[in-house]
Amino acid sequence: MFAGWGRLVYRYRWATLVGSGVLLALSIAGLLMGGTLTSGGPLTSNLESARAASLTSSELRSGSKQTSTFLLLFRSDSLMAKDPAFKSAVGDALAPIQGDPRINKLIDPYNATDPRVAQAFISRDGHEALVSIELKSSGTQAWHDYDALRGEVRSSTLTVTGTGFVPINQAFNTTLESDLQRAETVTLPVTLLLLVVIFASIVAAGLPLGVGILTIVGGLAGTFFLNRFTDVSQYALNIVTLIGLGVSIDYSLFIVNRFRDELAAGASREDAIATTIATAGRAITFSGVTVAVGLSAMLFFQGTFLASMGAAGAIVVAVAVIYGLTFLPALLSIIGPAVNRLRLPSWLQAAPQGRGVWHSLASWVMKRPVLVLVPTVGFLLVAGTPFLSLRLANGDVQMLPTRIEARQGWDRFLADFPGQDQTTFNIVVSYPDGTPLTSQRIA
Repeated sequence: MFAGWGRLVYRYRWATLVGSGVLLALSIAGLLMGGTLTSGGPLTSNLESARAASLTSSELRSGSKQTSTFLLLFRSDSLMAKDPAFKSAVGDALAPIQGDPRINKLIDPYNATDPRVAQAFISRDGHEALVSIELKSSGTQAWHDYDALRGEVRSSTLTVTGTGFVPINQAFNTTLESDLQRAETVTLPVTLLLLVVIFASIVAAGLPLGVGILTIVGGLAGTFFLNRFTDVSQYALNIVTLIGLGVSIDYSLFIVNRFRDELAAGASREDAIATTIATAGRAITFSGVTVAVGLSAMLFFQGTFLASMGAAGAIVVAVAVIYGLTFLPALLSIIGPAVNRLRLPSWLQAAPQGRGVWHSLASWVMKRPVLVLVPTVGFLLVAGTPFLSLRLANGDVQMLPTRIEARQGWDRFLADFPGQDQTTFNIVVSYPDGTPLTSQRIA
């Protein structure tokens, strides 16, 4: 079957390339259309805690949208929060956003109707005041609204720090994006250099990297398409980029290397493609299915961002297999022996098959399997001993760098304001009829 597919791709190689071009165009269109990804988590799931949060927000007038709030901390080392000058400075700082249509609710120590709330909004030492702001928007739009509103709040006498759900979530996203971009900046050139050394040909080295880029574009487009039907975490984009690049280059290595070996053995282009797909193509197909199934197991983690990350990972692996069985062999059918062009100097090329360091090492290991196996297993066991003291925990704001304002503000919020460092939970009771404020139901 795979050999027949290889001959079919060879026979219709130009049509296959056109089809790949159409897929690329659709992927680019999907990227341009974009979408609104979420932070994932229980607040966007069908778990009991999500239903309770939804009831609190929709049915109770005092309920607020937890995912659309941010906090502003005002501090002065010389003034007390209850001093008229401090209150006036807070009012002046908030004046530009008072009555802003993007704000649903703004609470500070001076407009709180409940004395207990007013007291809770003043720090233990009395030098800080807390302002809680709820936005009408959510998701990425809330990030944009926060940036705009935060930029308008300034004070010449007080130190202003922004934190809360919206800025913290935004900080996680921007930090991951910058880390990913930095990783890609380092990874792509290093990968290309390694591929050039492995293949000893610039043309052959460029093919896996090109397929990797196509796979990432297709995987991102597929993720945004999935977002039209269900919530998808923004962290899924990181999975698409990392897994997509690694898997596509890995699969392309098998295809390109086997094709070159077949040509070197004297096979025609058609026979080389047929044999390549029948061997390497079969291997990457079953490998892709296995990886996709493994990642799909994350779909069972409903109520967390892991579900969408698993789906996105399965999508990008499928895209890698598709390009590996269509675009790459079709391109190799056209290039043919030119895949070996722009070769490195002979002294930089790998040793011929049956010679060299790797062949010598493999031969030495196979002659002494027990001598190699025992110390290797022992080393792995010793290296794995830290797992015995592993403590699993949820990720929180402590994962953010301390230089970020949202992290600094949250640390001060927990340390300076009474009761904020405690773990609390709410219980929502929904009655099918009548008022809940009856003596029997209250009792």
